[in-house]
Amino acid sequence: MDFKKLMNYFKDEKKKKNAFTNILIIGLIGILIVIVASFFNSTESFSQSENSKKEQTTSQSQSQNQNQSSSDSIESYETNVENKLKNTLEQMDGVGKVQIMMYFSSGEEQVPAFNVNKSTSVTDETDNSGGKRTTTQNSDGDTVVMSKDGDKESPLILKTYKPKITGVCIVAEGAEDENTKLNITNAVVELFGVPADKVNVYPMKK
Repeated sequence: MDFKKLMNYFKDEKKKKNAFTNILIIGLIGILIVIVASFFNSTESFSQSENSKKEQTTSQSQSQNQNQSSSDSIESYETNVENKLKNTLEQMDGVGKVQIMMYFSSGEEQVPAFNVNKSTSVTDETDNSGGKRTTTQNSDGDTVVMSKDGDKESPLILKTYKPKITGVCIVAEGAEDENTKLNITNAVVELFGVPADKVNVYPMKK
């Protein structure tokens, strides 16, 4: 082998090595890009998942707060009614100290506003023999009216009915007297519209 051929051989080998090195570098760069892209996608997905969890937690917290607020409001209303009745009865002639327990129907009732949509369509049809037929179709539809408070939507409430009194138990000083007992019963019936048989009055022990 002469010197010129030997030099060409080494040059070819060097080119092959350089080409292999370049391919290897390009391959490593490609792998690095894939890893980085995967990392950012994973980070973004994790961030979205965390945001979704926070929004869900916030929504649940708001719902729980609303339910708690509603429950506290009802309990406060019931206690207020009992206290007012107690104070009223203790001012009656022949009545001393009074203890009251009232029974209420569960929860308050809310009446939302509705949009009432009514439509009538009349269709005239003529068959092949010249006969005519008229069809009238009526359709009704109700939708609840919604009110907005920022991004929050809720039904527009027209009326709210407080829990109805279904029974009253009263322990009072002086109730051993039949006239006093009857006066207490009548007072509760007139104030709350409770049937007399749902009002129980007992004398307080001495």
